[in-house]
Amino acid sequence: SHQFSLNGNPQDPNCHGIEGSLGAYHQCINSVQLYGPTNASPIIGNVAKMAREALHQQQAKDYFILLLITDGILTDMDQTIHMIIEASELPMSIIIIGVGNADFDDMERLDGDDEVLSIGTRKAKRDIVQFVPFRDFKNVPPQKLASAVLEELPEQLASY
Repeated sequence: SHQFSLNGNPQDPNCHGIEGSLGAYHQCINSVQLYGPTNASPIIGNVAKMAREALHQQQAKDYFILLLITDGILTDMDQTIHMIIEASELPMSIIIIGVGNADFDDMERLDGDDEVLSIGTRKAKRDIVQFVPFRDFKNVPPQKLASAVLEELPEQLASY
């Protein structure tokens, strides 16, 4: 499946903090076989559902950050755009890291830096996507990658 919990626990797929995310990544990287197609809309939909449910709790204080690491272009781009537009009114952000030499031009479109993400007459309420091509950071200190990955997060959180 192209959708699985990184920490190996589908009942509680959340990774808490950077340490939890890195630990889960290191734990599964040697046991997961990556393959296509690359569909992001179901994953975004699942996180959006969690964010929507959190809003209905008495103390809605959670903000969700989805980290997608992909080595290919999305095969469900229109569905992904629809899901991002829907999620743009929820307490969530999406960070996409592109690895490898694929053509990631469509990912740049998802990262609404130049214009608000839209499809047809639907427009995102706010920019919730940050795309970073890993290849641009291969030969620089890891702090530069971390800075680029997290660059838009404060504004995304504040705009919510």
